[in-house]
Amino acid sequence: MPAYSEYPIVEERALRPPRRRLGLFPRRDPGELPETPVGTVLVFALNGGYKAYTEGQHLRGSEDAVVEARSVSVVYMRNRQVTLGIEIPSQDMGYQFLLKAVFRCRVTDAEAVVSAGIENAADVLTNHLRDDAQLMRLGTTRPIEEVHLLSVEVTNRVRAYLEFYPPRIDGLEVALVNVDLLAPNDMLAHGRRVKGLQWDGERRDLESAIENRDVARIEEIFKRGPEATVAFGVSREQLLMTDAVGLTREAQENRMKALSDLMNNMPDGALDFLPIDTQRLIERMVTSVTGDNLFAEAPKAVEPPALGGGRSFQNGHDGPRRIGLEDLDD
Repeated sequence: MPAYSEYPIVEERALRPPRRRLGLFPRRDPGELPETPVGTVLVFALNGGYKAYTEGQHLRGSEDAVVEARSVSVVYMRNRQVTLGIEIPSQDMGYQFLLKAVFRCRVTDAEAVVSAGIENAADVLTNHLRDDAQLMRLGTTRPIEEVHLLSVEVTNRVRAYLEFYPPRIDGLEVALVNVDLLAPNDMLAHGRRVKGLQWDGERRDLESAIENRDVARIEEIFKRGPEATVAFGVSREQLLMTDAVGLTREAQENRMKALSDLMNNMPDGALDFLPIDTQRLIERMVTSVTGDNLFAEAPKAVEPPALGGGRSFQNGHDGPRRIGLEDLDD
């Protein structure tokens, strides 16, 4: 559809008096007439009437209406959507709601359109909606932020008004297609900024929660010891398997060395009085260092050797006597 700035009358042109051929037959040069794009017709204004020529009809310039016309108009005949905007005052001074309405229009009588002088149907429809005083007062009951709530009321009001008071435009058929209520651009920009800040805050909170959860998981892995830490590095592809084996072996040797140093610094015979299995402890140390158990396991059926005789501190009976660290100096 051509983007005509005016509708339904696309162009109007005044005509000069026609020339007379041989002084007898008046004739108008067709070059004086405006072009007729697809979908348009020419309407000639005569003395006391109008004459339209159908689309596609070629004029010679000798037709009576063409010769007698004082002006000619180009009228667009096909369906066209007309969009208009009306500002409705809001409760907030200096801010207006924007009512956007879309109509479907079709010329049914080109001669009547020219006779009524309908140069721009959008202006006629805008004035018709502005005549509804109740519609123009609806916005004063709401702040500009409540455009989404007022939209339903405005839409219903426009449809009801056009149903009971349809626009009367000679030669033009009009039907409402859509109606919407829009907020000012600066309010929309403000809303986008606020929503952006809210989304940024939610994103940061989510990132912090994920990070804290990941830190807690890594902390638990570290608490499980060097082997778990090395395994974690391998899983993250930050350690090679050969390096991991070396680190694990080094950690085990360090633990055994620390335990050996602790045992060497203890007084002689102190292990005899600690609640540990000395033989199993030594076996684990040797296995950790050499990778093999050098000690043969004793048969499970063999009874452990009985403790030697001695005095008991309980009820005066003989039996093994507990020795404290203070007795190791004897």
